Amino acid sequence: MRTFSREDFFEAMQSIASPNREGERRAKFRWNSLCKPIGSFGVLETIIVRLAGLSPGDELLLRPRVVFVFAADNGIVKEGVSQAGQEVTAQVVRNIADGRATINILGRETGCVVVPVNLGVAELEPDYPGVVHTPVMPKGTNNFAIEDAMSEEEMMIALRVGMELALKASSEGFKILVAGEMGIGNTSTATAMLAGLTGRSASDLTGRGAGLSDEGLQRKIQVLTDALAAREVDRYNAFDVLRKVGGLDIAAMVGFYAGAAMTGTPVILDGLISLVAALTLVRLVQEARAVMFASYLSAEKGGEIALRELCISPCLGLNMKHGEGAGALLLLPLIDYARAIYLESLTFDEGCVEPYEVYDQSW
Repeated sequence: MRTFSREDFFEAMQSIASPNREGERRAKFRWNSLCKPIGSFGVLETIIVRLAGLSPGDELLLRPRVVFVFAADNGIVKEGVSQAGQEVTAQVVRNIADGRATINILGRETGCVVVPVNLGVAELEPDYPGVVHTPVMPKGTNNFAIEDAMSEEEMMIALRVGMELALKASSEGFKILVAGEMGIGNTSTATAMLAGLTGRSASDLTGRGAGLSDEGLQRKIQVLTDALAAREVDRYNAFDVLRKVGGLDIAAMVGFYAGAAMTGTPVILDGLISLVAALTLVRLVQEARAVMFASYLSAEKGGEIALRELCISPCLGLNMKHGEGAGALLLLPLIDYARAIYLESLTFDEGCVEPYEVYDQSW
């Protein structure tokens, strides 16, 4: 794979187009013309309006859709920040490839193709079937407690992998894209990145991940605090934060969201790791936010802060922290229902009902 630089990235980002505001206006007008109370479907109406602004026509085609589960190991687990070992990353990727994981069940129920991607899973067979193998760092990232997580070249290769997968999916006709993730220790990388991007302390953002004890939580906070101080991340340079304390999965997701923005394809965000990847991209290119839709408020401690920094409101609560893209897929049926209501409902004229006056101009 040829070299891909920051300059190449920003040049590619110049192709991002603004949403079609006329399409959004027509969608708002139709919602207000339907035989129902104005704004009665709340956030779902807003989602459809935004999707209309990204749609090339009025059909609002939302299928087919695909979730790429970006998988990688994280060197920071050597510091005892996780309850599980790296062998779990490999086994879950095998389960996904075999169609047996939680994300596969949700994929079947929501009509979403599931594609696992190996960016650097230490104990995964390099030719395991059903996996897209692009091992940027075959053993995963470095331990950022003692050195930078990855080199400049490794970061940009991972980013380009994600970008090219999104561009390819869009060119093949996928209408909604989702980025999931799998990697023991990636709540630590995401939390460190969120602290680095926002200037907040690790203690304000660090949660228990997959279930740390009180002692384990305190150790995780101390490890991340010390690592952030040692790495001296520049909060005003998102690439610096990603390279020094990030993960290969997050880097690929940044590129994936960038590719979606280039083609104007909607992406549904998932949990904390997904939100941090989205925030990283928005810090680099604000216009990319236009294609992002938040699925749920993560129960991870940093989830609400990440959403606030993104200026995006979630649709669901659920108290979830599963990962893999699961929360994003749970939103898909609601979007399908909203699309059906929007396209198939009677208008006031068709339903022989006197139209409501629109007083709230946001509708």
